[in-house]
Amino acid sequence: MEDNHVLNLNPHKTMRCLAGILTPAEISKIQDEINANAIQLMRLADAHLRFAKSASGQLSWRQRVSRGYYSCYSASKAVRLAVQGTYDTDVKDHKQIGDLPAGFPNRQTWKDLLTKFRADRNIADYDHSETENALELPSTQYLDEATAFIAEAKAFLRDRGVL
Repeated sequence: MEDNHVLNLNPHKTMRCLAGILTPAEISKIQDEINANAIQLMRLADAHLRFAKSASGQLSWRQRVSRGYYSCYSASKAVRLAVQGTYDTDVKDHKQIGDLPAGFPNRQTWKDLLTKFRADRNIADYDHSETENALELPSTQYLDEATAFIAEAKAFLRDRGVL
């Protein structure tokens, strides 16, 4: 991402700050850019989920968990960007996966699940000695949850006119 990309600022805060200077049509361009990036993040979520679902066989649990997690992470980023204006490429952003905005359906339930998913993704990606039995949930259940979370995120964004 280029240094001058609008997402390097909080675009929601930028719009509020510039509302007295720019015309509504110019402010609208910023909102359009936010929406376009949220849409791209949701497409990335879909791509990760398709890959995760295509990983079959007992030995592919790591790929299912890892890509399934990243599908949820991308969807979470899309929601957080669209509603809160937050976007970060730093690794610390993974800690924010469950920080969904007020009004997101079943917010606490999703936060708890996404936090578990993140911990188990770390096992899948970084602990060569573990088996799927070390996970809190089976990889196939994580894929079911990821599918449901992405559907929830899409509905949430559709209701806000983003998708």
